[in-house]
Amino acid sequence: MRYRYAVLAFLVVCAAAVLLCWQRKIHAQSAAVIAPYTAHLTRTVNRVLPDGSSANAISTVVLARDRQGRIYEKFGSGSVLVQDPAKRQTLTWDLKSQVAVLGQWPYWSGRTGCWVDEHGQHQSRFPDDEDWHRVPASPGDGKLETITSMAVSTNKRVKARIVSENLGQKEINGLTAYGMRWIMTPLETIEPSDLPETTSELWKSKEFDLDLVKVTSGPKYGSDREELSDLQRGDPDPALFEPPPGYKVETVEYHQVPCEQQ
Repeated sequence: MRYRYAVLAFLVVCAAAVLLCWQRKIHAQSAAVIAPYTAHLTRTVNRVLPDGSSANAISTVVLARDRQGRIYEKFGSGSVLVQDPAKRQTLTWDLKSQVAVLGQWPYWSGRTGCWVDEHGQHQSRFPDDEDWHRVPASPGDGKLETITSMAVSTNKRVKARIVSENLGQKEINGLTAYGMRWIMTPLETIEPSDLPETTSELWKSKEFDLDLVKVTSGPKYGSDREELSDLQRGDPDPALFEPPPGYKVETVEYHQVPCEQQ
């Protein structure tokens, strides 16, 4: 009997040790996913217009994330977007009015699809072309070909071929980045400007879950380059995630609808 109690106690201790190690592993993974930072994202656009002319623009976005997982984005126009996946909320405001809109989402899940508030206003559409992000597990696995349907407007989609490949890893500005490339070829054409053929290359930091460099180009598309810079580790100023003093906060309850209703 004493032997049975000793074995039972030993098993309890082993189970507790396994549970502790598992909890530490999960905590370490979570800490890596929400590593706090501040940074700048510069976008340089040289687009080819349908008439053959070009349009050039440069813009910068201020990015930040705190230890709670909240993400802050301030655009060149002065508008601000704060996303809080844990609370399933978004908070937006700009410098033109003293009103901030607090969006409540019944579930997050990347907020794919189409959404409206109870009055049919504040319409929002989020992309759900998940096939665009599928890549082989490693560079040695060759290329992956996918036939998918790409959204080109609210109610119009075009069938396209996506050929993707894994580019492996390299160091960018002191960060380990993993790369991927997609070649997108439309298989049908509704209008010439709907979906031109493009090649996209993305280098992403796994530590911060951030796009470090992303370039999309094509003969009839032009080029679109996004590059991250000035990355600073550590918690950003908490005031970034709150509207300026004196702003009125209006709450909007969203619900999902079929995209055809938009």
